[in-house]
Amino acid sequence: MKNVVELLVETLVSLDIQHAFGIPGKSVAPVILEFGNQGIEFILGRHESGAGFAAGGYAFAGKRLGVVVGTSGPGGTNLVTAAAHAKMNCLPVLFITGHQSAAETGIPQCQDSSLFGIDLAEIMKPVTLFSTMVSRADTFPAILNHALREAMTGRKGPVHLCIPFDVMISPVAETNIHIPSSRLNYAATNLTDVVNQVRAARNPVILAGKGVVLSGAQEPLARFAAQFQIPVVTTPGGKGSIHSMHPQYYGPFGLGGHQKAKHLLESDVDLMLVMGSRLSDTALAGLDRSYFPQKIIQFDISYEFMGGIIQAEHTHVFGDITTNLEELLRLYPNENVSDDVRFGERYHDPLPELQSLSVAEVCQAVGDIIPERTTVFADDGAHGYHAVRWLDVKPGVTFFFDSYFASMANAIGMAIGTKFADRDQNVICLTGDGCLFMLGSEISTCVAEQLPVIFIVINNGQLDMALKGMREFTGRTDGTVFKQPLDAAAYAASMGANSARCTTLSEFTDVFKQALQLNKPFVIDVIVDKEEIPSTLARQMKLD
Repeated sequence: MKNVVELLVETLVSLDIQHAFGIPGKSVAPVILEFGNQGIEFILGRHESGAGFAAGGYAFAGKRLGVVVGTSGPGGTNLVTAAAHAKMNCLPVLFITGHQSAAETGIPQCQDSSLFGIDLAEIMKPVTLFSTMVSRADTFPAILNHALREAMTGRKGPVHLCIPFDVMISPVAETNIHIPSSRLNYAATNLTDVVNQVRAARNPVILAGKGVVLSGAQEPLARFAAQFQIPVVTTPGGKGSIHSMHPQYYGPFGLGGHQKAKHLLESDVDLMLVMGSRLSDTALAGLDRSYFPQKIIQFDISYEFMGGIIQAEHTHVFGDITTNLEELLRLYPNENVSDDVRFGERYHDPLPELQSLSVAEVCQAVGDIIPERTTVFADDGAHGYHAVRWLDVKPGVTFFFDSYFASMANAIGMAIGTKFADRDQNVICLTGDGCLFMLGSEISTCVAEQLPVIFIVINNGQLDMALKGMREFTGRTDGTVFKQPLDAAAYAASMGANSARCTTLSEFTDVFKQALQLNKPFVIDVIVDKEEIPSTLARQMKLD
């Protein structure tokens, strides 16, 4: 008869999970040992948050479940931010934490995770789709089955199981863990209505969000936009939903957006096809209510965020975006709804004029140099919004930016997890000195595992987005400048990574090309102009 951890790991193996992330401790030792017994490689992180982000990256790139393990008490609480990030970005991750023996519940214990201590199951409930403590072995199969279904079907996301030590090693009856297909393979029933509305519209526009990226719907979206001749703009998180050179692409909108996209949305749009966007404040920033469309067709896998944000006549298209777009293309293969074809072109607002290197120049260079089969993670901060505005996404390039939960340093772990999930991908992490101060130690994990991830660190010695916003609106910059700036190149070298420091565009392009060829962990410390205006603030200043 198997015990609980044997059944758990056997199930994970059946789901083609080859790596798990985390930091060990006494209460989770049986799980980690069983990983080794059944051939799942356990990747030792440097902090639970970084390991949790890595599990999210593994889920994102591998289109499968990510797994992260933390010990009881603080090991679990250190995972909360990564769980919240996974929830807000629809990443299926199983968070496993431990607890001392259930038989000793109620006795004061070190790192108590029960309701007599810090109650990890309750703490994790708001940041996951499902969280519970497994108090009995005989209930484990049903709980595991439910948790995996919650994580991997519909609007995906994280789940959490806190398993006491004695429950982990208790015998459990044989059971059949069955997970249905993670993709909704049936199309919505109102696609004919969608096409009729598009045909009747004078000025339709597609607003593409992160749901397109998460669904892997970039290719059918590109064909749909071309076939129906509808202009496309992207939200900050939806950057990469369509490649930058697509003739129908008008650029990003919202925070970090282009003026060209703004002008398009102010051109009397009567129908907006919203694809995979919650229509958050970052997505709609800069669009006055007077320019809101009269009608909205909203594609989403859940009804949770459909309607109510923009006051307009709504049509809901429920289901997987890829499935629905492919069905539209199948049903209407020869559609050509407009005689007035408006072709886009590669476009950027004018580059800033600065005394030294700008982030805009760096982002443009990255977009120009990276090859196909590259994933770029833009971390949260001013540099992320600069990337939204200035970095062109080629066909075959994936771009990920969390503009919604917006956790600093998430991209560092995400990049590492992605490389484990797909060794053939080039993986670039565009991060900042503030993010590196938080979770830069995960570069040590990257070096230890010899993962050829390139970390581009935008370094200006300050929390740039906070500083510029505070200075603009309050005249003060309290707490936004690092009194001791980070030498990111030296920091990386201390962990064994290849590194270089750049102060000019030519230095950066040379080093970046070298890093791509070297195929080893590489940190590029890019010293940029402190006075460059963040794309977010530039948009706000123009609106005011």
